[in-house]
Amino acid sequence: MNLDHIYKIISLLAAAFLVNSCVEPYDFETETFEDALVVEAILTDEVKFQEVKLTRTYRLEEDFPKPESHANVVVTDDAGNEFPFYETTPGNYVSNTAFGVQPQHKYQLLINTMSGDAYSSEPAELLPGNEIDDLYAQRMILQGDDGVALLVDSENSEAASKYALYEYEETYKIVSPYVVRSTIEFEGENWRVVPNTRNETICYNTVPSKEILLSNTTSLRENNLDSYLVRFIQKDDPVLGQRYSILVKRYSLTREAHSYYSTLKKISGSQSLLSQNQPGFVNGNMYSLNDEDEKVLGFFTLSNISTKRIYFNYYDFFEFDEPRPQFPESCIPFRPGENFDTPIGMIQGGTVRYLSMAGPPVEGEIGEGPIRVIATECVDCTVYGTNEVPEFWEE
Repeated sequence: MNLDHIYKIISLLAAAFLVNSCVEPYDFETETFEDALVVEAILTDEVKFQEVKLTRTYRLEEDFPKPESHANVVVTDDAGNEFPFYETTPGNYVSNTAFGVQPQHKYQLLINTMSGDAYSSEPAELLPGNEIDDLYAQRMILQGDDGVALLVDSENSEAASKYALYEYEETYKIVSPYVVRSTIEFEGENWRVVPNTRNETICYNTVPSKEILLSNTTSLRENNLDSYLVRFIQKDDPVLGQRYSILVKRYSLTREAHSYYSTLKKISGSQSLLSQNQPGFVNGNMYSLNDEDEKVLGFFTLSNISTKRIYFNYYDFFEFDEPRPQFPESCIPFRPGENFDTPIGMIQGGTVRYLSMAGPPVEGEIGEGPIRVIATECVDCTVYGTNEVPEFWEE
């Protein structure tokens, strides 16, 4: 799960400094920073290679968290089994073997860092969850915006957890507004027009969710979830322009895990880091074995997982006289410069692509140069995604 932006906020809150009702400019760079281990670990009952992510808190002026590399990561259970993890990329650890956590067993996460520090989670148990009964799209007006809502229904059993965490992964098709049949090929200082053989007309992009989506049915008469909003996409968002797919994952949570993620959600949605109700350090279920006063961020979670995917096209919800939104919004061919030097230089620089030789001036056309060009993003969909079709994709 991508919680880096949330943990950046926690990095500031870990210092738990106080502010007065009159907020004055404050230098965050040194005094309010506290270095701490950040643990992201949701293990599921799905038999797969489980993942654990380890990073460090980082300063406000920094863009990315520092990975915690070369750590020894092991998950144990109360039956004496050990599941070691190995580092695939800096800070990302994957189990040596595929496994799924089992009900009625307790699991524990153990971490030993290269610097000699040792950490552990509290013992965790798997709570039963429920299947996503239905995932569907519906056009609606939400807070004055026209668009498509992605909704979930789930009929829960009384024995199942009443708390859940949702995440999604959306994939959308991109079609270039212009198709170029020819292109410019360079040989030293010389150039010539040749057929375009690039696969750049149809692409796909996959984007994971970044927000924390939680459900809680404890206040409901029945433990059912109806029309839970996972994602709302405005009508003019180009991700809707062609074909769209969304994969939704539902993780069962304990009450304690739900409380932890609720706090993170509240912090991430705060209008100001210097608010009057500073929550301070966010307690999880990870702790240091070397220093009881050391702060550790994160929560070791065991979850029952349910997944569902759907597909739809733009005109499944919109009329044919409603123009598709597209990447990019506007594409206008033009004829730069007065000779070949200007357009050829721009083509070499990659900002534009060759469309055709221009010929005589045309009324209303921009420029009077000898070559007609267009912005690269108007013909090359790989600017926005990949031209490789995802394995799961269905037309």
